[in-house]
Amino acid sequence: MLLIRKNILKPVKRAIILGVAAAFCYSVMVLLVKLASGRAAESLMVFVRFAVSLFWIILVLGYKRLRGEHFSLKTKHPGLHLLRAFSGFVTIYALYIALKYVPLVDANLLAMTYTLFIPLLSFIFLGTKTSAKNYLALGVGFIGLIFILKPCGGIFNPMMLVALAAGLFSAVSFLGVHELAKDDDHYTIMLYFFPLTFVLSGIFSIFNWRTPDSITMLVLIMIGVVGTAYQELLTRALLHASPKIVAPILYLSVVFSGFLGWLFWGYVPDLFFLLGMILVVLGCIFSIFYAQEPLPPEV
Repeated sequence: MLLIRKNILKPVKRAIILGVAAAFCYSVMVLLVKLASGRAAESLMVFVRFAVSLFWIILVLGYKRLRGEHFSLKTKHPGLHLLRAFSGFVTIYALYIALKYVPLVDANLLAMTYTLFIPLLSFIFLGTKTSAKNYLALGVGFIGLIFILKPCGGIFNPMMLVALAAGLFSAVSFLGVHELAKDDDHYTIMLYFFPLTFVLSGIFSIFNWRTPDSITMLVLIMIGVVGTAYQELLTRALLHASPKIVAPILYLSVVFSGFLGWLFWGYVPDLFFLLGMILVVLGCIFSIFYAQEPLPPEV
């Protein structure tokens, strides 16, 4: 019995370690983006981010192809692939824009609110019902957002709504993966997502192109590397445990960002933000826990 329990817990421990590493990589990515925000246009940062991810995926899938694994490009949902790619592109673009004007921990937390939007969007567009406990969790999370945004008092920063839009479009992207996974293979989804986001970000970067210096270019590549590492670590964590275990761990990135924001800029959130942050994180975690369907893995 003890041996069986150890064998069950071992994959969960791996998932936790990989999840913590993924959260750390995400916080490092947003830190590098904020540091580079005055040196390069957001459109260029997004383009390099997806270019690095595309290069990595080509290497990974090429290696798997050499081992005899085959991936089909046939899909029943080309429009849904495009919607998922567009929402993924907007998620990153909105986050990178917000990081130029919003403190690190604020932008990170608001971008992580996708778990609050998933049940609502799923109900509106897919007719998916959820439990009363889940709606209660969502209510707690959205009350927390009011404390953070301070729309009726205090100092309201409208750019926080851009960071919140990143969370909304991330929810759209998650739901796109959820629907695509019903008919398409995991690798087929990747084969559509990364080339499409690379092309979309390339088109946007042309209109605001400014060739960066060598140091800035190195930082942009590092953003792409740690961003890709975040996705790879998250995917591997989800191979060992369910999203209900892995997803809450990702909120450690908010803690990491809070520490990095204090370390680099001496930023200390006010009490309203701290209270809002606690409510949002609790709302998101309980929303994941009470969800009738598990969150789909993001690829």
